[in-house]
Amino acid sequence: MGEKSSYYRFADKYLNQYSYNLSEYFRDLKTDLKKANIPYTLSEYLSGALMTSILVFIFVTPTISVLAGLIAGNFTGMIAGLIMGLFIGIFLSVATFMGFYIYPRIQVSRRRTNINHNLPFATMYLSTVAGTGTPPAAMFKLLGQFDEYGEVSGEAEKIANNVYNFGADINEAIASAANNTPSPKFKELLWGMNSILKTGGDMKSFLRSKTKEYMADYRRDLDKFTETLSLLVEMYITLVIVGSVFVMIISTIMSALGGSNMMILAIQVATVVFLLPLAAIMFIVIVKGTSPLE
Repeated sequence: MGEKSSYYRFADKYLNQYSYNLSEYFRDLKTDLKKANIPYTLSEYLSGALMTSILVFIFVTPTISVLAGLIAGNFTGMIAGLIMGLFIGIFLSVATFMGFYIYPRIQVSRRRTNINHNLPFATMYLSTVAGTGTPPAAMFKLLGQFDEYGEVSGEAEKIANNVYNFGADINEAIASAANNTPSPKFKELLWGMNSILKTGGDMKSFLRSKTKEYMADYRRDLDKFTETLSLLVEMYITLVIVGSVFVMIISTIMSALGGSNMMILAIQVATVVFLLPLAAIMFIVIVKGTSPLE
């Protein structure tokens, strides 16, 4: 978990009363902040959101109003520019606040994907360490030292930190991590480990069985992604590449038949300069969003 920014502390100092009142309407955000590993209380985060929204309004409204008034060059245009500046300022301020509201959920989704991707390999490492008779707290401490396991290493480091630095019981530390993790799979693993510790079961056998289960899920996800990627590539080639060539050919034929050269040129430029890059960006975003890999 990162360190708190002085910006949020400054915002909370002056807007705490308002953010505290707002917190009643954003209780779900409190859980998202924990799962997203964002190091702020709900009040601090809402204060930062309010402060940023206010600054956006203060900067955008006069800027738009002045520019619009200068372009119009008359009193009526200045009044219209002021009204437009107010509307745009309010819109962007609300959009900024909503961006703060949505951001933790985006982070939760990103962390969930990262944990699920690294979990099979991290569980395999834990099962190997468990076979040496290493205590559970030490197992998590060792796992937390390897950045190769991504967010799983961070979760393990928090468990070890609660035990070694804050004196928490290992069961309490695992339970706390299980309640705050964004990954249902990792939560299941942690609760299983917690149960094994309480009942005195075989930790090594449990972790080995979970490793096999998670590896099987990982292979299925890769197979599913391969099929999805093949379909997306076919769609990209058919709709974007072939479609763009078709548009260029049709527009060229229309030009030869006496169509408006300016309109046809505009269509061709829009296809090459805007449509193709936008389609490529959308394809990359879709592939990244469906990929089980980080």
